[in-house]
Amino acid sequence: MPHAILRGGTSIADLWEKFEPHQELSGSEVLQLEAAFLRKDRSQMLVLALAIENGVTQRFFIVVGMKGKKITIRCQQHLAFEKTRGVKSLVAQVVKTLVAAGAVVQKTNLLGLDAEH
Repeated sequence: MPHAILRGGTSIADLWEKFEPHQELSGSEVLQLEAAFLRKDRSQMLVLALAIENGVTQRFFIVVGMKGKKITIRCQQHLAFEKTRGVKSLVAQVVKTLVAAGAVVQKTNLLGLDAEH
């Protein structure tokens, strides 16, 4: 499952307030971060994502949650979906937003993101 664990940076509520939809188009492929939803206690955010690759459409949620002082980013596990390059790219895009706000990646299995050693 594509995921990352970060520390520091911004709060989930701040990330939600600054959320901007994101879209990448490449030929017939479409990758989108469409909307963000904040839980009432502000400890978790869901990002609605869409990946259209090779004629297959996948809609899923990316979960951004606090665990102690760490932020975890992963795909929601309740839905069956293919972990394609596009799905991983969308999870990485959410991670990059947090890194740009000052968070540090502690652990990840996403290519192109360096974890602190």
